[in-house]
Amino acid sequence: MTCKTTKGVKVSIKPHYEGNYFSNEGNIDVFTYDVIIENNTDYTIKLLKRHWYILDAADYACEVEGSGVVGEQPILCPGDSHYYQSGSHLKSPIGSMKGDYLFKRMVDDSVFKVEIPQFQLLAPFVGN
Repeated sequence: MTCKTTKGVKVSIKPHYEGNYFSNEGNIDVFTYDVIIENNTDYTIKLLKRHWYILDAADYACEVEGSGVVGEQPILCPGDSHYYQSGSHLKSPIGSMKGDYLFKRMVDDSVFKVEIPQFQLLAPFVGN
């Protein structure tokens, strides 16, 4: 598991390889990842946006931005955590992801970014 704390908000990520599939784009390697966001601050926060950078060994790179995560904009009180699972597909069995979340402090509407640590997407057979 990869973890990073920014401004009192801890983001933990655990990737999983789901397999190689044929699609309209050709062969793709599918990964899922579990995310836990922990509010270790003294104030209630709301996740507004996500911004991902996705890279793979086939020189494919993309950015994904959007509102919230998996259709939600969770509100976390001090000590709360939020879990979700999402996924990505690559054109190779090797890649990485990183990014950031934009949060709002509910007490004063100030916004701040929280880093999503870079994590590797590796098919299990890559290390053999």
